[in-house]
Amino acid sequence: MVIADPGRESAGALEWALYHAVLEHDEIILLHAEPPNARRGALSTFLRRPSSVAPSSPAGSAAGSAECGGDYEFLDAMRAACKAAQPKVKVQIERVETEAKDKTTTILMQANLLRVDLLVIGQRRTQSTFLG
Repeated sequence: MVIADPGRESAGALEWALYHAVLEHDEIILLHAEPPNARRGALSTFLRRPSSVAPSSPAGSAAGSAECGGDYEFLDAMRAACKAAQPKVKVQIERVETEAKDKTTTILMQANLLRVDLLVIGQRRTQSTFLG
């Protein structure tokens, strides 16, 4: 499982996973944890996601990223990167809503629920963390 966000840290984590941890017939789960108000306005939520599809279901997640337009283009780009680097790997997109203070707990609960073997998370680095 790779935590998916639109930042370069997440892209770096995915790249590392693809070239160092994923085998030919593995499955990659791209998990995007978003705040409950990530979709602005009731009308846009109604138009973007069918009410019969839950955001964390595999079918809803995979189709949902394309339906949501620009908000989730990074998920489609990450899926494409997976397919380009590892064509035989199955890619699943999961989206879950979480409060900012509960993000870690939500990620760990999803990892346990989906029975993942490896959790890869990108890290922001500051200049002081580089050895020189």
